[in-house]
Amino acid sequence: MNPPPPPNQMSDEQRQATSQAAVAAGGLPLNAVDRLREQASRQGTPSHIFTSDLSPNELLLTRQCGFEPLGQVMGSSVYHVAYYAAPGYSWVSGELGILTEAYYKARHLAMGRIQQEAKLLGASGVVGVRLTQAGYDWGPGLLEFAAVGTAVREINAPPLGPNVQPFVSSLSGQDHYSLRQGGYRPVGFAMGNCTWMQYASYQTQFATQSVFGSWQNQELTDYTQAIYAARELAMERMEFETRSCGAEGIVGVSVETHHEPFEMQNTRGIIMHFTSLGTCVASDRTAPQTGGVKTAVPLGDG
Repeated sequence: MNPPPPPNQMSDEQRQATSQAAVAAGGLPLNAVDRLREQASRQGTPSHIFTSDLSPNELLLTRQCGFEPLGQVMGSSVYHVAYYAAPGYSWVSGELGILTEAYYKARHLAMGRIQQEAKLLGASGVVGVRLTQAGYDWGPGLLEFAAVGTAVREINAPPLGPNVQPFVSSLSGQDHYSLRQGGYRPVGFAMGNCTWMQYASYQTQFATQSVFGSWQNQELTDYTQAIYAARELAMERMEFETRSCGAEGIVGVSVETHHEPFEMQNTRGIIMHFTSLGTCVASDRTAPQTGGVKTAVPLGDG
C-alpha cells in the first residue's frame, strides 16, 4: 500500500478523512496541527505573537519563576453516552459503570489533546487549565468536555524528549509561582469520578413526597451514604492517577457534584455525578528562588 501524500498535497476529501482518523485515534485534526506548527515556526522571530488567558500579574509571575508563554492551547471531546441500566436487580443502588467510564474517557481525551497541542508548540507544560463540561438539548446523551490553558516553556531548559508529555496544571500564575518558590513542580493533572444511582428509601420518599413528611426535619441517610460512596471511589481513582505519575501529592483539588432525579416504575431516586480534579506535584529542590515579588498594602480609604 502506498503511503498517504503529505498534508499540503491532499485533496479536501483526503484531509477530512485523515483528520477524522486522527481524532478517532485520540489525536488532533490536521487544521489544528498545521496552525500549531506554523505558530511554532515563528518562535524566536519578530513575527511571533503569543496568545494567553493569563492576567498581567500571572504573566509577570510566570516569567519570574522561569517560564515564558508560547500560546493558548485547548483540547475538547464530544462524547456519546450509551444506554445504561440500573446497577443490579431488585432495585439495588450502586455505581453506574457505563456512565462513570464515559465521563472518564471524555475528560481524558480532552486533556490528552491539550497536551498534544502544547507538545507541538515545544512547551514544557500548560498552566491555568480550565476544564468545562456542557450538554446539548438537541442531543440527549451527548457530553462535551473542553480544556483551555496557556502553554509555557521553561527558559534555558532542554526540549522535552519524544516520549515525554508536557505537564498540565490547573494552578493560576500566582499559585504556580508560589509552588516553585516552595520547592515543588507540577507533574500532571489527576482526575477521579464516579456516577452513582441511589434509589430512595421509603423514609426518603415519605419525607420528600408526603405532605406529612415535609413537616419534619430529618436527614436523608440513604442519599448521604450515596454521596460518601461516590466520593470514596472518585478520590481513590484520583489518588491512583497521582501515584502513576510519580507525584508526592495533589494541590488545588476541586470537587464537583451534580445530581439528576429519576423515576422508574413508581420508584424515585437520584443519579449523582461526583468528580475530583487536582494538580500533581513533586519535590524540585532546584527550583529558582527568585524572591522578586513584594506585598503592597494600599493606605487609602476603602
